[in-house]
Amino acid sequence: MRTSNGHARGGLAALWVAAALAAAGVGLPAPAAAQDIRRPHLAGHTFLPTDLIPEAFVSTHVRNSLGYAQALDLDYPPVVVQGDTLVTLQGDLIYALLGFEYEQAVKDWIAVRTTVNLRTRLGTQAASLVREGVTVGAGFDFGWMARLYQSRRTMLCGSLLASRQSYTAVDLRGFVEDVIDGAPNPRLIDEIPVVRGRGGLHFAWAMSRPFGLTLFGETSYGEAPQRGAADGWEYSYGACVDFDAGAAWDIPLGAALAYRQTSLPEMNSSVPDIGRQTVLRLAYNAQPDFVVGVDLVGIYNRENSRREAMFATGAMVTLRYYF
Repeated sequence: MRTSNGHARGGLAALWVAAALAAAGVGLPAPAAAQDIRRPHLAGHTFLPTDLIPEAFVSTHVRNSLGYAQALDLDYPPVVVQGDTLVTLQGDLIYALLGFEYEQAVKDWIAVRTTVNLRTRLGTQAASLVREGVTVGAGFDFGWMARLYQSRRTMLCGSLLASRQSYTAVDLRGFVEDVIDGAPNPRLIDEIPVVRGRGGLHFAWAMSRPFGLTLFGETSYGEAPQRGAADGWEYSYGACVDFDAGAAWDIPLGAALAYRQTSLPEMNSSVPDIGRQTVLRLAYNAQPDFVVGVDLVGIYNRENSRREAMFATGAMVTLRYYF
């Protein structure tokens, strides 16, 4: 576990941003009346969605997200060259994310959705750069969201999507090993296309006016993000609890805590045991048609190239606008 000031700086920076948002909310206008709300709502509760857990509603909206996360002092196995053990390595790792989503309600019970994203993962020191290389993932999802059931306090929707991702990996370690082994065509840069079909269920429950719960489960089938790997099934599920301070104390702020677990993480092209992510969102939600939020992000997974599990922390800024 890192105890130096380097790790604290990233977390404190995100906390300062969140504190500034909360302070700014003191002078903002009060939340809009319930009848004017365009954002997803049930039984007097207005939900605060997160990017980690898709919302369980058919709506027309646009979303933009920009974020980062950093893991410090990762321990890697010793370097072994021709049977000789050299040195144990440490390094840092950075993730960056840029995302865009648009959903259009065709009818009041069905909507078409498209998502475009760009993700990068790279080592920032010699050790992590050699071990991790540089991975850039870009792609899009396209599909449908349909309402299956609705009651006064609950909503159940289903989704079907097709996903097309492309990973570009700069593998310095593999290139050096191929050169040492005398491989005829050592490859430094590899491009891996990944096409998958996905289906999921989305459930929302207005527990009370201040509190809401969103559950999500999804399975997918298709290509794996590793060259030569067989097609297969993967899963993803998670939950989000959100709190509306406007309903509780007439303060134009909201908060949400979300957790997601997946067998096929989207942040890299390596194969971890299980990928886990958490998000704590603080948002200004006084307006009936948009939300501005700051997320404190945590990413946890284990990969075979590391001695210990990796934990990265960071922050993200997101905007949702509902038409």
